[in-house]
Amino acid sequence: MPTTESQDRKSPWLILGVLSMGFFMTLLDMTIVNIALPHVMSGVHASLDEGLWVFSAYILGYATLLIVAGRLGDLFGPRRVYLYGLAIFVGASCLCGIAPNAGVLIAARTVQGIGGAMLAPQILPIVTMVFPPSKWGAAFGFTGALSGLAVLTGPTLGGVIVSYLDWRWIFYLNLPIGLASAYLVLRHVDDYRPGKRQPLALVPTALLILGLTGLAFGLIEGERLDWGLAAWAAIAAGVLVLTWFAVDQRRHQRSGPLLPFDLLRLRNFASANIIASIMGFSMLGAFLPISLYLQIVLDMSPLRAGFTIAAMPLTSALVAGVGGKLSDRGSGKAVILTGLACFTAGLGSFILVTGTDTSTLQLLGPFVLTGLGMGLVFSPLFSVGLRQVPPPQAGVASGLVNTAQEVGGLLASAAIGAVLSLRLSSGLRHWVDQQAQALPVEARAGFKQAFAPLTDGALKIGSAGPPPAATGAGDPSQVAKVQEAFADAFTSAMHSGLVLPVALLAVGWVAAFLLIRDVPAPSFGAPKPPPARTTTSGATAATETA
Repeated sequence: MPTTESQDRKSPWLILGVLSMGFFMTLLDMTIVNIALPHVMSGVHASLDEGLWVFSAYILGYATLLIVAGRLGDLFGPRRVYLYGLAIFVGASCLCGIAPNAGVLIAARTVQGIGGAMLAPQILPIVTMVFPPSKWGAAFGFTGALSGLAVLTGPTLGGVIVSYLDWRWIFYLNLPIGLASAYLVLRHVDDYRPGKRQPLALVPTALLILGLTGLAFGLIEGERLDWGLAAWAAIAAGVLVLTWFAVDQRRHQRSGPLLPFDLLRLRNFASANIIASIMGFSMLGAFLPISLYLQIVLDMSPLRAGFTIAAMPLTSALVAGVGGKLSDRGSGKAVILTGLACFTAGLGSFILVTGTDTSTLQLLGPFVLTGLGMGLVFSPLFSVGLRQVPPPQAGVASGLVNTAQEVGGLLASAAIGAVLSLRLSSGLRHWVDQQAQALPVEARAGFKQAFAPLTDGALKIGSAGPPPAATGAGDPSQVAKVQEAFADAFTSAMHSGLVLPVALLAVGWVAAFLLIRDVPAPSFGAPKPPPARTTTSGATAATETA
């Protein structure tokens, strides 16, 4: 066993690098699925609604458990919870790989999200313990650069796998990465304990999970349910349960609450949650339609689409470290404001330049601007937001910020999915009506009925757009007309959907300008290794603290 002296000599950068492997894997999985989604939908015969659930189920499992997982890390040690989350994530990835249909795949993706939720919040508490506060910006800049690298690798690697293997290998890839990560964590990361043990109350935990689940389900399924009674009932039930949770937490603020309200009174921490939710909405709300657009409208192969998108995360990875260092020097607010402005400009210019015949060169500028914004926002955001948070609360604070980001992603999945589905069906219905006007009156009803699969809101989209059965297969000229109409309708629907994140990013810039304050690094003292005990054989070993 390593001695306490050897533990003191462990490089905090080594510890951060080892922990980041699992985090890298979860981000890699999300971006690979993003670029491979058209092929996944074809492989399991999924409708657009089911395809959105393949994307959203992971976020649902992830978002509902983050706060709880952050508290579990505070109570039982972040390394232990990290390893359990890693095991769940890898096991669920294997189930995704063998999924025979969309239902099984969606369920396995939900379990994947639960594993990712247990893993992700454990990194930041350990960072606050092994790095001095003056280096937090650089450390978070490293994780930001790694995130950019994952987003860069995901589309490219996903394109290679889909082009030369099979979409199922995007999930099997997690097995070797997960095993290597577990080995290195056990070897190099000590069992740090950020706070005292407190019981995890089951009632508020259940209320939080049920409330977030009901809210997310209603939002994601709202369009498919025509925003009827079932959708609004799920949303209302979620809001009601979350209100019950808030009231319960208010009564238990002095007895180990799951959600400490004193954290939300910290101005920068509250601001970080607002910006994280807006960034989550904007990123996930943009990436899904962009990936579909490149492959379905511009007819790119998955590999080419991956390399095209790579300009965005590559730029993000290159600037993340710079943003973190500037944050350490007291310029976090300026960096975040610059990043939000770049992200807004990037998405806005993407809307302006995209059409059914846009070239790759025209996409380069918007993607670089968007990546610049991502890198400059995320690298200082956690440093600025957690700067006033005491280390014993770092786990739950990390869970809150990550939850805010993922709830933003859930809202984006629901809102952008609804806009895409509604506008796509509307555009295609308008085209069918126009075509029918050129036919004799008695033939119009039959013509519209023949193209009902295009306009009924349950269109099954594959990597080549709508299936032949929905395009009047058998008449090449008619198929070409339908494909052209589909491209026009999808591009218009995408533009309408992307207006939402652009508007929210502008709101985020105003919020950051008004709320964030540059504050000096806290002085919580030097980080300490785990306490040691002497065994009967005279060796020293790390032990748990009560």
